[in-house]
Amino acid sequence: MKKIFILLLVFALPVAAQQFGQVGTSGAQFLKINFDPRASALGYAAASVVDNVSAVYTNVAGIESIAQGDVAFAYIPYFAGLKFVSAAGAYRLGDVGVIAIHGAGFSADEEVTTVEQENGTGEMYTMSNLTFGVAFARRITDKLAIGVQGKFIRESYAGHSSSAVAFDIGSAYDLGFAGAKLALTLQNFGPDIEGMSGSYIDYSDNMLQKDFQKTPLPVTFRASFSAVPYSTETYSVRVIGDLVHPNDNTEHYNIGTEITLYDFLALRGGVKLNYDDESFALGIGINGAKFLGQNIRLDYSFEKFGILSSVQKFSLGFTL
Repeated sequence: MKKIFILLLVFALPVAAQQFGQVGTSGAQFLKINFDPRASALGYAAASVVDNVSAVYTNVAGIESIAQGDVAFAYIPYFAGLKFVSAAGAYRLGDVGVIAIHGAGFSADEEVTTVEQENGTGEMYTMSNLTFGVAFARRITDKLAIGVQGKFIRESYAGHSSSAVAFDIGSAYDLGFAGAKLALTLQNFGPDIEGMSGSYIDYSDNMLQKDFQKTPLPVTFRASFSAVPYSTETYSVRVIGDLVHPNDNTEHYNIGTEITLYDFLALRGGVKLNYDDESFALGIGINGAKFLGQNIRLDYSFEKFGILSSVQKFSLGFTL
């Protein structure tokens, strides 16, 4: 067990050592989008509480909680009219562990306009961001679970494209009191993203034609703690705190709470501290297994931004 935590710290220390923001220095920014409305509604304070297939977006070790099988679909109407979708599925391989796959991203076409042809030129501007991942998690002891994930990433903008691979590693440890859990994760580490195909004209440098350069991945280290200080037969209250350290920004601090009523309705909220534009989030979750007689769950989140428009996320999940 100690070796596992030492391994995670070895990965994490190079990231945590940076103490200043480096905004705009990494690529594949869409990897920072969380496709789990539960995690979003908690203000991203969720690495120690995720426990279904959507855990692949926050802490891959969380899929080890799946008893047999789990499927989830998410829809996110995002900024600038973009619409992200995701699908994920997981299956338990007995005592060996749990394996999961997921795909997420968007694709959009926009007609090019100019000053002279403001109604469109007939030329289409196509862009897409896609990722596909394979994950595995297993329980090392009765208290510790670990998980790993490999992801293929592809970005494409107006005929220029690039691809890369990234990896996640995560852990979840049951502290044995008051439902307390500790989690450590490292997401999106791997080799730099190759420069996009083709070239571009640098108008700021004598209109020279240049090749696109490599960019680093948006590596993110996360430490999370959660506990259930209040619990009765009718309701429970969970509190969560996450420290998030990306390699291209300053540290973020997330605090969330989840109140569950009759194991059916979950009310969620979270605050995001030290962010540029994000502030708080709210959401609900419905567990259909309790009253509907079906192993269906519905999750919704609302994230408040300052300058940018607010974001809503929806997901539908099935437990097999």
